[in-house]
Amino acid sequence: MFKFLSINIYLVHYMSEKINSFSIIIPFKTGKKYLLDCLHSVLEQDYPHFNIIVLADNTSNIDDSLDAIDALHHPKIKVQQSNQNLDILQNWSRIKDIEKNEYATILGYDDLLHKSFLSTINKLIQQYPDASLYHTHFNYINSNSQWIKKCQPLPEKLNANEYIEHALNETIDIMATGYVFKSKDYELLGGIPTQYPNLIYADLQLWIALTQKNYLAVDPSIQFSFRIHASTTKTSKDSILLSAFLIFLDYLNHLKKESTELASLIQNNTEKFAENTTKAIAHRLLRTPKELRKGLTIDHLVNEIGEKCNQMEVPYQPFQIRSIRIARVIETNPILNHLFLLFKKIYKKPVL
Repeated sequence: MFKFLSINIYLVHYMSEKINSFSIIIPFKTGKKYLLDCLHSVLEQDYPHFNIIVLADNTSNIDDSLDAIDALHHPKIKVQQSNQNLDILQNWSRIKDIEKNEYATILGYDDLLHKSFLSTINKLIQQYPDASLYHTHFNYINSNSQWIKKCQPLPEKLNANEYIEHALNETIDIMATGYVFKSKDYELLGGIPTQYPNLIYADLQLWIALTQKNYLAVDPSIQFSFRIHASTTKTSKDSILLSAFLIFLDYLNHLKKESTELASLIQNNTEKFAENTTKAIAHRLLRTPKELRKGLTIDHLVNEIGEKCNQMEVPYQPFQIRSIRIARVIETNPILNHLFLLFKKIYKKPVL
């Protein structure tokens, strides 16, 4: 009798649990091998209530990627192919308009979900049903899927203010992959902001906006892998990084006006954030031959960011950072600049 009673109690509990359904959205251009590995990682999920939406354009089958998806004959996969060539902004802007399940996540076509990603997220939702964003810890992998390192640990819960503080102090790793949100919240926000070139900092603004709705809930287990490719500078992206960062500073300045608490938080943390970003872009710029920079120099970089900081009334003194001063000396001396570029062809690790 007790055995049957316990079974009935279990069945009642199981049936009373809400079944959460997920959409895994994969914006895609080309790259068949990575895409297929990514799709297989999703199809191997131990939680069954999901579908996969691949957002492709009219060039995505140039390497037979879409034919390879068709060959899988899997009912969970749906390809939404545009009849025109789309850049990253145009393709990602489609996400807000497509039909989605109640919950959704955006997955890089070269990233991998671990088998229990969705079941872990589902448990998080049951534990924190009022959260507006869900996430797990993750690994970094290289282009050959070899492990590089773990992400920085995240607290169990983060409200918007805490999230912003961690982001500005770079004490968390923020990627587009791995975050799960309610589809209706994403649509109400207008989707990922597409004013950022190459969507740099767009994901950070989106996650901040979603945490402002409630909070981020985190499971500490590692449930996905984010791929980092070896960087090669063939065309300059330094001006794109700068443009995106300036837009993000404008966003922070806008946030300052929302509350005195946010204003104080941003005021106290933006100086270090701006100077660290200046350092990162300056060192990248130094590794870029001048003919590929489109006229961008370290002085120009400092002046542009300095003007935004001035508008925000945020202190900004990048030349107090020794490595930025050294970078400027190398850049402005033709002989040192030439020798440095030759050296970096041999030695790839950071030296400043």
